[in-house]
Amino acid sequence: MHIRRLITFLLGVWFTMVVTIGVVASTTFKVATYAAKSPPGEPARALFLIGEPMTEKLFRFIAAEINRTMFETSGLIELGLVFAIVSLLFLQNYSRLATTIAGVLLLAACASHFLLTPQVVALGRILDFRAEGMMVQERTRFANLHMAYGLLTIFRLACGVWITGIFLNRRSRRRNGQKIEVIDDADNGHVDG
Repeated sequence: MHIRRLITFLLGVWFTMVVTIGVVASTTFKVATYAAKSPPGEPARALFLIGEPMTEKLFRFIAAEINRTMFETSGLIELGLVFAIVSLLFLQNYSRLATTIAGVLLLAACASHFLLTPQVVALGRILDFRAEGMMVQERTRFANLHMAYGLLTIFRLACGVWITGIFLNRRSRRRNGQKIEVIDDADNGHVDG
């Protein structure tokens, strides 16, 4: 497989994963709230005993645990994908700018996975099942960490878009600047097309 195609494929897998994780994480709490408000038949009778507020907290806890596991796992996968992209760019000496941006992307992915994710996960577990008015400082810190994680995700996506733009720009320059030799050999009537 051509290295350029492999890098493009890995970028596509990475983009798909990051966007999918973001969409899934943003919808799990909506699904949990909806399911808690209108559970189907048999579960509805069982959940009626603990009440709707506790049912919603329980469902939101399950959604949060799914998100936490997803962020931890996807962070490792992202590190592997981005490391492979950086390595291929570096080994192929493709573009210094693309390699540098990919290196910055790798650092951002490391910061996200090793610095922010563990703090968000740990603090989220502490805040589970706590009343809204309790632990105000921790909730503020959790919100700030969550916002930092989101901003870092946007930054990582911007780096990925920039690398992709470099790939597309180089490809279009090659097509536009490519000379086509009409005749291979003056003595040969063969025509290239």
